Amino acid sequence: DGKVRVSMRSKDEAVDVCAICQKFGGGGHTLAAGARIRGNLAEVEERVLKEVGDKLEVYQRPSS
Repeated sequence: DGKVRVSMRSKDEAVDVCAICQKFGGGGHTLAAGARIRGNLAEVEERVLKEVGDKLEVYQRPSS
């Protein structure tokens, strides 16, 4: 069907995987979520890893 199934887990509620999956039309819970994303594996992997990287940068940024 031209979609890749993505499943995410987090050990820390500060990293909300549901919010990430919602950007791709998926959903779930703060610590466990998933999505079916249109595209081939390489395209989906690149898009998802960029979004995860962006979220981790915010998470790791020191608070002022």
